[in-house]
Amino acid sequence: IAWFLAPTVSLAEQQFEVIRAQIPSVQSRLIRGADNVDAWSTRPGVWDAVLRNTRIVVAADLCVAHNPVGKNSVARLMREHYFPNKAKGLPVPHILGLTASPLMTSNLGDLEVLEQTLDAVCKTPSKHRDELMAQVNRPEMMVVSYGAIPVDEAAAQPTPAMERLMKAYLGLDITRDPDILHLALNRTPRNEQRLRKLFASRKTYCQTQMESFYRRACDMCQHLGPWAADYYIHKVISTLLQDTDDSAQEGDSLTVKQRRYLVEALTPVGPGPAPQIPTALAPKVVALLGILERYQGNPVGIVFVKERATVAVLSHILAVHPRTAGRYRVGSMVGTSATPGRRQDFLDLSQKEYILSLQAFRKGTINLLVATSVLEEGIDVPACNLVICFDRLENLKSFIQRRGRARMSASQLYLLVEDDSDKSSRIWLDLEREMKRKYEDDMRENKELEEIEKSDVLDYPVLRDDKTGAQITIQDAKQHLEHFCATLSTRKFVDWSPFYVVHDLEGNPIDARQRGLRKATVHLPVSLAPELRCFESIYAWPSEANACKDAAFQAYAKLYEVGLVNRHLLPIRETDLVKDIETRAGVVPVRDQLNPWPAVAQAWRDGAATSRRRLTVARHDQSARAELQLVLPRPVPYMKPFVLHWDHSSSWHVSIDPDEDMPGADAAVDSQASCHTSALLSMAFGHRWRIADKQFPVRFVCLDRDLNLEDTSVMEVSAELMDAAMASTHLVRDVADQNHPYFYLDWLPTKPSVDLVRKPYLGFDEAPEDAAYVALKDWPKKAGLFRPPHRNAAPAPSSKPYPRVLPASRLRVDSVPAVYAHVGLLIPAIVHALEAHLVAKDLLESRLERTGITDLSLVVMAISTSAARGPTDYERIEFLGDSILKFCTTINCAAKYLKYPEGCLSPLKDKIVSNSRLFRAAVEFGLDRYIVHKTLTLHKWRPTYVEDLLENPPPATRTRMLSTKTLADVVEALIAASYISGGIPKALACMSLFLPEFEWKSIEQGREILYNEAPHDEPLPVTMRPLESLIGYTFTKKALLVEAMTHPSCTGPGIRASLDRLEFLGDAILDYIVVNRLFSDPAGLDNSTLHLLRTALVNADILGFLVMEWAIEQDRVD
Repeated sequence: IAWFLAPTVSLAEQQFEVIRAQIPSVQSRLIRGADNVDAWSTRPGVWDAVLRNTRIVVAADLCVAHNPVGKNSVARLMREHYFPNKAKGLPVPHILGLTASPLMTSNLGDLEVLEQTLDAVCKTPSKHRDELMAQVNRPEMMVVSYGAIPVDEAAAQPTPAMERLMKAYLGLDITRDPDILHLALNRTPRNEQRLRKLFASRKTYCQTQMESFYRRACDMCQHLGPWAADYYIHKVISTLLQDTDDSAQEGDSLTVKQRRYLVEALTPVGPGPAPQIPTALAPKVVALLGILERYQGNPVGIVFVKERATVAVLSHILAVHPRTAGRYRVGSMVGTSATPGRRQDFLDLSQKEYILSLQAFRKGTINLLVATSVLEEGIDVPACNLVICFDRLENLKSFIQRRGRARMSASQLYLLVEDDSDKSSRIWLDLEREMKRKYEDDMRENKELEEIEKSDVLDYPVLRDDKTGAQITIQDAKQHLEHFCATLSTRKFVDWSPFYVVHDLEGNPIDARQRGLRKATVHLPVSLAPELRCFESIYAWPSEANACKDAAFQAYAKLYEVGLVNRHLLPIRETDLVKDIETRAGVVPVRDQLNPWPAVAQAWRDGAATSRRRLTVARHDQSARAELQLVLPRPVPYMKPFVLHWDHSSSWHVSIDPDEDMPGADAAVDSQASCHTSALLSMAFGHRWRIADKQFPVRFVCLDRDLNLEDTSVMEVSAELMDAAMASTHLVRDVADQNHPYFYLDWLPTKPSVDLVRKPYLGFDEAPEDAAYVALKDWPKKAGLFRPPHRNAAPAPSSKPYPRVLPASRLRVDSVPAVYAHVGLLIPAIVHALEAHLVAKDLLESRLERTGITDLSLVVMAISTSAARGPTDYERIEFLGDSILKFCTTINCAAKYLKYPEGCLSPLKDKIVSNSRLFRAAVEFGLDRYIVHKTLTLHKWRPTYVEDLLENPPPATRTRMLSTKTLADVVEALIAASYISGGIPKALACMSLFLPEFEWKSIEQGREILYNEAPHDEPLPVTMRPLESLIGYTFTKKALLVEAMTHPSCTGPGIRASLDRLEFLGDAILDYIVVNRLFSDPAGLDNSTLHLLRTALVNADILGFLVMEWAIEQDRVD
């Protein structure tokens, strides 16, 4: 158990909160006098229950370590228990005292008594003296005389309020006192005796409080002035009356009766009106106001007073007085009593806002604090530039502690005295001169040490790199080593600076002032490998500084030897391990997308054997269906089924038979295919533009019937012809408007009102009334979108029932079902999807053969951007590929650079997987020309003909602007495609194609290297043994578990490694596992949901929350 002893409750509470916040994993307990600790020892088992499973105890008011003599509790504890147990060889605690002032008086002999009592040695820090001296700002001490104070009550000239208070005190009737009445009602021999004593002494609670009230008012009048006395009386009575009203106490308890009696006695005094601006003030307060008013700069100060009540009154004066109110924001702070059963004294004017004032002072909201001695020692407050001792100092401890609060540069310490001849002022001035002399002695000693350092003959080797010419001498090594350690990590709560231990030639501690030869050992952060953490100077030196420089030089030379320092003798950077990549621009010019159609056209001209696959186009409700063949002069790639959206309410499903690929078709089939393609396009687009009599790169063959251009506009429209079946399956065309196709809706025997038609044709009003008309619906200008149309683009509902109305005489009906016109309108989208597959097939067969990917659709997905708005895009698998790339890179980095700390590995990994590196890898690989980025535009779509492709092929040098992030994403998507096709081995094969400069090892090889690096014989500490049962796994090498549980802030003997490198690995492994699980979810989560869930699952907050469930239950007694 670690047991902290603090002299005040405030300090104990502060220490306890810090410990509980910084070490939450162990049970800690705060013990105060208010907990009635003395009674615990009288009840068996209480202490055992309180301390059960407790590792840290913070106790207040249990010791006075500054004066451990005589019957002091600490002195008795050491004398009666510690030393006898130590003499018997029994275990005794280790004792460490931390204070700025170990003595209460100026008697230096007390220091030896303190050391003997505590079995300790009192020392000041000797390490890092230059850094310590740089932080010490001694304040300028000034003594201010304020004049004499009246020595008796008469001289103080009581105010009317004081006179009324005195009259009330003298007029108390002892026979009506609650204590007297209480004893009289409960007559026992003991109460009879106490009753006689109280009648004789008149020391009842109420009598004592009234007497104390008057004496404090007189003291206020003497030291603060009549105004302060009146304010104090007013405030005490108002507070007493207010507390009585708020509590609404009922009953006949002695405490209630005492309060009622006091209220009754003080009512004639009356609180009176609250005094406004302070006027009649004592010279002491006037002197204080002058100090505060004259101070230059931005004040941050503390005014120390002796009495608790003085804090309340003086802080109010400073807060409202015109000389200080505008510049100072005043708060107050007093100590908290921890005495069990002690009644709160209303005369102290204690407030509940003291802790809030302290917090405000720390934040800078308050810049002046009036406080008792509670702020002298230990309490965490900001450095001040103004400290004022309002009352006379009692001892050396108070002087040193208050002086230490003024540690800002150009700070001032004021002592208020009655006159300059005050003996106490001479004592402190003498002490100041003595301390200054001591300080000058220290400076002379420092100069002597500097002379010794200069006199050392530095015939010392130089660390030089032959290639760059960079060199470091012993004079530079210490600064370079500190810089190296500072670059290791940015983790909080860890001191990354090197630590030096100076010792004699046998390794024993040595004082810096001691003459003789010495060596130094430097300890580096635990994040480094064990063999890189401790180095000793090779020579013995008269000075401490040169010994430390020698040790630092040895450490830096070793870091250079293992590669953690580069050829410029600077900490290694990721650019020293992988080639540097220029800054990535947002958008860059790259080669245009590969166009596969010129090669297809050339194959048609060369008479290459054709290949065919069955193509099925079916309406979403299966009400229409067409069977065709897709014909190319090269193998037709298989395309997974996809959906083409016709409008907001209907869609068409397109699928290709995966088992049918029939090569070797003859020319007759090709000729027939060409005609069917023209007929299909003519049915859908013939009214807009003429279909040229040329060959198509992609040819469609209708399997269930022959199609010709003459199949459109064949039959005249009639009511009998357009029965229910014909109306829903055939298109109606307007022969007066280039055979514009329409959907048939209804037969109208007469012309409807123009108010019923949404789009009347030109001349509708002059058309005959008694002729037959047909209600029609428009044929869309474009259809076949891979993504559902936006709901905002849906046509607005109309109250007019007929979209269009045309005379029946100008309409004709197709002889073939409308499904073939639908297919014709979908051909641009089908060809666009086929084009992406041809591009992907070329990439797979020419560049990605080493990956072993067998599913072409994965490559199509990986190279298709979301901007193309095709049937698929890379966003989901890029999410997976990013995780796989980081996972493999992390394993390989850790396995390859076994001596590198996490601070070097993380930047290296980030550099390898950065978008800048992946973008450059994509361009160097030639991936830019395979990325499908262009959106299918149906508005101005025209078919491409074989003759045009051969006569005017697209230029090969054409470029396009593409985002560098897109190029990097496609690389990650291809890595994911490889992984889906064949696991981590194929993913590594893909990585080696794009990042060939890195030697990629398999995950198993990397794991084996890392496993073999851990020692096999490191035992598991007792405190960690429950961990294996908690996580449900028994480690073969316990060293890995110890390393995983060791924070880098934990240093000392026996610490082999910290968790940094394993955390570097674990972060990538956890991300890989979570991403795989999310990606493989049967619901097929979209990209945004994947990112959101991964962010929610892989973060420090959720991990910290989940790990709290893994706990060992311990009993705790509150």
